[in-house]
Amino acid sequence: MTTLYVASTETFVGKSAVCMGLLSRMARDGFTVGYMKPVSVSVMHTPDSVLDEDAALIRETLGLTEPLDQIAPVLLTPSVTDAILRGQPPDFTAKLQSAYPLVARGKDAMILEGTNNWAEGALIDLTPGQVIDLLGASGLLVIRYRTMRAVDAILTVHRYFGNRLLGVLLNQVEDPQLEFVRSRVEPFLEARNIPVFGVLPNDRLLASVTVSELLEHLGGQYIGRPEWSDKLIETLMIGAMGTDAGLSFFRRHANKAVVTGGDRIDLQLVAMETSTNALILTGNIRPSLRVVDRAEEREVPIIIVPDDTLTTVERAAQLFGRIRFRQRVKLQRFIEMMDNNFNYERLYDSLGLTRY
Repeated sequence: MTTLYVASTETFVGKSAVCMGLLSRMARDGFTVGYMKPVSVSVMHTPDSVLDEDAALIRETLGLTEPLDQIAPVLLTPSVTDAILRGQPPDFTAKLQSAYPLVARGKDAMILEGTNNWAEGALIDLTPGQVIDLLGASGLLVIRYRTMRAVDAILTVHRYFGNRLLGVLLNQVEDPQLEFVRSRVEPFLEARNIPVFGVLPNDRLLASVTVSELLEHLGGQYIGRPEWSDKLIETLMIGAMGTDAGLSFFRRHANKAVVTGGDRIDLQLVAMETSTNALILTGNIRPSLRVVDRAEEREVPIIIVPDDTLTTVERAAQLFGRIRFRQRVKLQRFIEMMDNNFNYERLYDSLGLTRY
């Protein structure tokens, strides 16, 4: 059996998505694969339990049978941190060593989802490097490419981990940079013995959010049919101009949410003449009946929030750029992107896996 640790140097680079892509493709290629998130530093509290949301989602989506407390055995909660600071650290190394064989039993390969960066987990002596050594894993670094600073991060990780770093995946590369990354950055890394397993372009659909996610994040009042809350929002636009300029402005982006003052009836109506998937009305002002009627005709949900427009945009923008897979269409889109842009055969050779 072989083990691959999917790592990163920052948050929201797509580790969970990559794990899903790897698990899906390797299963289709005939391998029996398992998944584990050895250390969870961001946990969610429910009325009945504490859990890692990403691990729970992957388990549910892929139909994994192992118990969640084995898939994500180490949860670094505030109470755990407090116990450590009081000199009563739990033995999480032993807990991980106990859970891992149970999840890995009968598997050809294990995919491990790492923490957000190379320092997390130090408090409990389970940093990515320590987990890799403890479980005999190889590392795949997933990094979001925006500038050449990404190359600095890759070189730094490689110098520290050496051969334990199997290679890298460059993710969310904007279209204008794709050719440069493929023709210059990739050969540069390869020449320094850092295999590049794939270069994935940025995709607005993958970074989009649903109307219901916006509503949950912003709060406020919802007007519209329940099924409209599943609509995907790819971008935000602010409605603060005159009516004449509004139409041409709103036509620049499709599948958008328009944030505007609740008293700007003119802009609300103009926005709905273009590809608008939600209206977010600020100032806690209810829309006019004319706007509500038009929204019903165009199937555009409305969210009424108490904040001003600038505050609302700043808060809503925090949701974008994070890849979530609560919608199956997004998961399938990413799996297809991985299929087309990730070198699985090279990965299998590097891991010593043979397809029969």
